[in-house]
Amino acid sequence: MIRLKGKIALVTGASRGIGRAIALRLAKEGADIAINFLTDQHRAEAVCQEVRAIGPRAVALQADVRREQSVLDMIQRVVHSFGRIDVLVNNAGVEYEEPIEATSEEHWDDTFAVNVKGLFFTSRAAARIMAGGKGGAIVNIASRFGFLGDPHSLAYSASKAAVINITKAMAKRYGPAIRVNCVAPAYTPTDMMAHVTKEYQRATQSGTPLNRFATPEDTAAAVAFLASDDAAFTTGQTILVDGGYSLK
Repeated sequence: MIRLKGKIALVTGASRGIGRAIALRLAKEGADIAINFLTDQHRAEAVCQEVRAIGPRAVALQADVRREQSVLDMIQRVVHSFGRIDVLVNNAGVEYEEPIEATSEEHWDDTFAVNVKGLFFTSRAAARIMAGGKGGAIVNIASRFGFLGDPHSLAYSASKAAVINITKAMAKRYGPAIRVNCVAPAYTPTDMMAHVTKEYQRATQSGTPLNRFATPEDTAAAVAFLASDDAAFTTGQTILVDGGYSLK
């Protein structure tokens, strides 16, 4: 399926895990891809090579989404490389797995700096470019815990609840030219989640009606739908990709 042919997509935090899967899925849908990374240029360049092997163009762009000037510079480099931005996927994120009592001020601040402030800076900067062209689509990555809460990762859960709320606010502000939606995946076994115990995995799987974990590709498929014209009348929405976990 080629739903994004001729489109330009920026994916933040795309050097690994879910971000990588999103970049590759959008490339398979025909989009040229800007791969944002923070520190690991080697991995980002490897994803670029995978995108080019599929067919579209790709460029790796270092930027710290916590810093507005870094974000503005990244957006300008996307425009310089490709001429515009049609799709933004705010995937960059951090999580500190720790109970409420052990949540530090440093970890709280860093979680919100990346997951909320970074998403806001990037969305606002990209929306200016989209609004001056033919519009576009912004897709934010939240989490099931943005709905459910998690006492073992409170800052992360609270930040993802903020992402869901920001999605609604931006959809109201930027329509009709720009659609803004969100995907909230369940636990996904990536290297970011390498700390998760086998006990947690067993409990998560047994509590999921579809009896498996989410894959990066599950989230990428939902992102591709929301980025495409198949979702032309969808904005301000959050799709839970959790195998039914949140039904309990």
